[in-house]
Amino acid sequence: MILLLLAVLEFPAHSFGEKPLEALQQGIDAGISILKDPRHQDPTRKDIAQQNLFEVILQIFDFEEFSKGVLASNWEKFTRRQRKEFVDVFAKFLGKFYLGKLLERYRDEKVIYLNQKINSGTRALVNIRVLWKELEVPVKIRMIKRKGMWKAYDVSVFGISALKNYRAQFKMILSKESPQQVIDRLKKKIAELV
Repeated sequence: MILLLLAVLEFPAHSFGEKPLEALQQGIDAGISILKDPRHQDPTRKDIAQQNLFEVILQIFDFEEFSKGVLASNWEKFTRRQRKEFVDVFAKFLGKFYLGKLLERYRDEKVIYLNQKINSGTRALVNIRVLWKELEVPVKIRMIKRKGMWKAYDVSVFGISALKNYRAQFKMILSKESPQQVIDRLKKKIAELV
C-alpha cells in the first residue's frame, strides 16, 4: 500500500487537475491503470512497466522539493551541480527501489480520496485512505504548486513522514561523508537494484 503511494505519486501534473486533490487522483489513477494493464503482468516486461510508472511519477512528485526537505540544512553543503545530481540520482534510486516492489506486490488496492486543505496559494495537504488487506490506512500527502501545477513532495502513512524519515538517515550519513560520496553511494545502490 505504501509502495503504491510512493510509486504512483510522481506524474506530469500539467495535464492533471487544477486542484491538489484532483491532480493527485488523476495521477494515481494513471499509475493504477499501468499496474492493472495485463501486458505489464508478464515478468519479462517488468522493466517497461517500471519505466512507464516512473514517467508518471516524475510528473506528480516534486523530487527537488522532496530532496531539499530531506537534506534540510545540508542542502547548502552541495554545489549547484551536486544538488541537481542528487535530485536526479535520488529520484532514480527511489523509483527503482519502490516501483520494483510495487510491481510485485500490487493486489488491486483501492484509494479513497477524502479531502484537501489548501494552506496557502502554493501549499496543500490532501488526505486519502488506502484499502489494504481489509484495513483503511490513513495517508497524508503534502503538495506544492509550482508553475500552475500541483505536485506531491511528502507522503505520511500512520503519521510517519517519508521526508522526515529520509532526513534522519541522510543527516547521519552526511555527518561522515561528503556530498559527492553520498551521490556516489546512491549510484552504487541503483546499480545493485538492477
